[in-house]
Amino acid sequence: MSTEIRTKKAFGTSDVATIRPKPGDGVPVAMNVIMSFEDALKLHFSLGQALAKLNSYNRSTTAGKRSAVNICLYPKKKRITVSEGQLPK
Repeated sequence: MSTEIRTKKAFGTSDVATIRPKPGDGVPVAMNVIMSFEDALKLHFSLGQALAKLNSYNRSTTAGKRSAVNICLYPKKKRITVSEGQLPK
């Protein structure tokens, strides 16, 4: 029997509605974004604030259902921004 304690390797996934610009042929299949605990916490809070804003909208309306979060990755600047967006029609 192994005495090694099993730990999670991944903590969840989710689907993406749109990626703009569309990834070209030279784009890698996957990119790993590794960040410090402090920066990950900032991302967590950014998403939380954006989701709280979206939660205030009336989801029974078309505009409310189309509300979304836009996560923008700037690989050259090593930065991620979180802002409000809209799903495509």
